[in-house]
Amino acid sequence: MPDQHQLLIGGLGDDAHSIGIGLLALGFREAGFNVLNLGIRNSIADFFKYAASFDIIMISNKNGHAELYLQDFEQSIHAFKLANDTPKLWYLGGSLAVSMSDHQVKKKFLSMGFTNVYPKTVAFSLILDDVQKDIVRYNIPKRNAARAGKDIRVHPPLNYDSLSDSRYSEHALQMERKLVLTEWHTGNDVNPDHFEKPRYSLDRLLWQRKKSGGNVLLQPRTGVADIKEQISKLQALEMAGSDISSVQLDAACRSKLYEKAKEFRDISLGRKTSALNGFPIPVYGVSEVKRLVNSMRTPFQLRAGGPDHRFTYEIALQSGISGLEGGAICYLMPYDKLTSPVESVKNWQYIDRLCALYEQHTGFAVNREYFGVLTATLIAPSIAISVNVIQALLSAQQGVKSLALGYAEQGNRIQDIAAIRALEACTNKYLHRFGFKDCRVTTVFHQYMAAFPSDYARSEELIFNSCITASLAKATKMMVKTAAESFRIPTTNDNINALQLCKKAMAVAKEVRVNEPRIREETQRIIHEVNQIMQAVLDLGGGMVSKGMVKAFETGVLDIFWSPNIYNQNKVTCIRDVDGAIRFLDFGNLPFDEDTKSFHYEKTLIRKNMERDPSLFSLLEKDLSRIWKNEYKAWPLDATYVD
Repeated sequence: MPDQHQLLIGGLGDDAHSIGIGLLALGFREAGFNVLNLGIRNSIADFFKYAASFDIIMISNKNGHAELYLQDFEQSIHAFKLANDTPKLWYLGGSLAVSMSDHQVKKKFLSMGFTNVYPKTVAFSLILDDVQKDIVRYNIPKRNAARAGKDIRVHPPLNYDSLSDSRYSEHALQMERKLVLTEWHTGNDVNPDHFEKPRYSLDRLLWQRKKSGGNVLLQPRTGVADIKEQISKLQALEMAGSDISSVQLDAACRSKLYEKAKEFRDISLGRKTSALNGFPIPVYGVSEVKRLVNSMRTPFQLRAGGPDHRFTYEIALQSGISGLEGGAICYLMPYDKLTSPVESVKNWQYIDRLCALYEQHTGFAVNREYFGVLTATLIAPSIAISVNVIQALLSAQQGVKSLALGYAEQGNRIQDIAAIRALEACTNKYLHRFGFKDCRVTTVFHQYMAAFPSDYARSEELIFNSCITASLAKATKMMVKTAAESFRIPTTNDNINALQLCKKAMAVAKEVRVNEPRIREETQRIIHEVNQIMQAVLDLGGGMVSKGMVKAFETGVLDIFWSPNIYNQNKVTCIRDVDGAIRFLDFGNLPFDEDTKSFHYEKTLIRKNMERDPSLFSLLEKDLSRIWKNEYKAWPLDATYVD
């Protein structure tokens, strides 16, 4: 192997964003570097463990918590340099702070000892140019690879025998709850013999809207450290027309770093601005969270993001929250590197059984919402829908009746409408096949979840037209983003403006016409792909959903593009076609027939030929950056993406 510069890259702390570091790793490999990708959720010690063998160390943090995990970096790098006198480049990038300006962020981390700092998303070409200039400036020679430049994905064998589709007995659940509630001191607030009756039912609101065929329900995203500020924000949004109140759990609590979350909650109160990227429910405990929930006149949902939220969701249910998001796949594969799907299944079976127990005691169904896969970007609809179907079946097996299924807008209106239709049809089909005919299935449309346009007017255009797509698809609910996504942490007014924009769009949607024959064709193709995946999953499990799901990931029958989890094969690749729809470029081990493969092959070949671009990195970078760079004609992307 020829001499190369050695590059180490990975995500820091509780940050679970994997797409950016995956794309950078691919780009630097194509540029001739030897790259080791540590994946997500590393400690700063992990980087220093490997640093001696590398020339360039790139640390990523995209959830605003860099300050939380780099408090000792200055001392650590000083000690490291005393033992390692060879020159090295230290780069830090992402979305590094929740409440500091770009100038403040750059100044802060450069003073700690970083060679270069990128407070916000920048083009790969700029980073590559900076690296090449710094290599010359610091006279860093090429050398033999100290270790193979491959992603670290070795994992212990999976224990299928511990899996079961059977329902928890109430006795077994209560015994496990005693242990779960010892996870942190606020668990003492939960009385296992008490089942809080929610003031407002999310299940009833969703199902009534579904049956009436009214406008899409609107739900903004919120989450700050100060409970007083959180209440104020939610009340203002409620007055502006938000139909559902919710909070996002902060990333530290998602990783069970409750002491860290408490520390930064207290710092936030002192600064009078949030240093956390969400609301730390476990830190506040039952009585305070109940105060938050009871301050609203709309149903309340908790949205989190991790493979084990048993403790947090105990506090949420005891506080009167009537909706919980997450599932065994969608909160594992995008958010966690080391947890096995076996462990994740068991964690979420606990949560689902707990939700069913609350309905049994209160008469109010807890709404369980899932997402296809929260990597969200360039995910083919059939993968997202198959994940939803599996999670719905696992929940129904534990007695859950209220199921909300989420899908992330990709940008082609024909495909996005078809995906929502296929999502509902496929989920009901497999629920009925397993005998669960009394479940209430609703759909959730997530406005575009990748980087937003850097132009404010174009962001507003995206939100407006996204809402039209959700209305045409007859989604029950929509998660609302803001036009400020690429500029700053959204304010209350940003969220209010987005709600008003969506209400205008819903009125316009009634006059918009779409190509129904093309939607039906796309819907049938998606359903056909889902059926092939689901049949393979069930065959692998001998009819057992949980076992089939785990074996599917091990064999690549299910494979999540961009997933950082070591149990995911990561052989599947997707790109956009010339109309902006998501197509498979590499099928990995997906169980598709030749007709399906030929269709995707032709679509991706046309894109390559029209772009005159055979480079995988280049195609993916275009798909991931064209929107935030404003290098597209209009939203949605139908018939405009490449011409």
